[in-house]
Amino acid sequence: MFKVCEIRASALLQEDWTGQEDFLLYGVSDPEAPEDHTLIFVKGALAESCGQVRNSIFITKEGLELSLAASSIQLQSSSPKNLYGELLERIVRMLPEADRQMVNGSCVSRDVKMGRDVKIAPFCVIGRDVVIGDRCEIGAGTVIRDHVRIGDDVIIREGCLVGVEDADIYRLENGACRTLPHLAGTVIEDGCLLLAGAVLAAGDTRTTVLGRGSMIGMAGDVGHNCRIGEGSLISGKASISGHCQVGSHTYVAPMSVTTNRISVGDHAYLGIGAVAIRDVPEGEKQFGNPARKVLEMKKR
Repeated sequence: MFKVCEIRASALLQEDWTGQEDFLLYGVSDPEAPEDHTLIFVKGALAESCGQVRNSIFITKEGLELSLAASSIQLQSSSPKNLYGELLERIVRMLPEADRQMVNGSCVSRDVKMGRDVKIAPFCVIGRDVVIGDRCEIGAGTVIRDHVRIGDDVIIREGCLVGVEDADIYRLENGACRTLPHLAGTVIEDGCLLLAGAVLAAGDTRTTVLGRGSMIGMAGDVGHNCRIGEGSLISGKASISGHCQVGSHTYVAPMSVTTNRISVGDHAYLGIGAVAIRDVPEGEKQFGNPARKVLEMKKR
């Protein structure tokens, strides 16, 4: 969990505050791995571990009764995702404004922590609560949003977007379309490479992670809440949709895509233009639309 705030539950809930003992919220957490002092949006079945979570706010649909610790709160709504979005927006408004400065022609938040020998080209924008490791290079025109952790020896080429919001949509009462604020953060582990125009979205319920020594190719993108294993290659113009798990040493060829919430196993291979609509087993090679095993294609 990224600690993105220290906000009292009573201040966040305002008129919905129940009057019980107040507590601090530090951020958001995934309902599959809930943590104390967080805001948690529950869409389906709830893990038994949630009953052990302390000082948290759970948001559910109407009629879903949770068995929670006495220190936690459950809010029910006919539109729970909209309520979750509203509370996230309140958190964002309560966070302090970033204090920015110009560094080599780039706009950089003053609280950014940089390691040794970091090179930042002109025309970049780097947000608050960002940590950049040793010997990193940030290419011209790159945008790094808030709550990002970048390891050592990472190269990010020109025009990349890191920690940006992805399409996890909710609607305001007037019907206006909005995306959930992504407060779960983004991690780029040591030795990764992002080529020009690559996009790595932030997480909104769990942290998006690009594993050690992995690559996103030119104009490739990885969606929110994704986990990419170490040594994997997401090629140019390939697209990994939200909530996906990609294993270690996996190859996703140019222009391949995945649908939401699927898993691609270790050492798997998605060929050029493949469209993966279901889980890809470990070590399997798939091609086509929809993607399927090479042997299945030969039989046709």
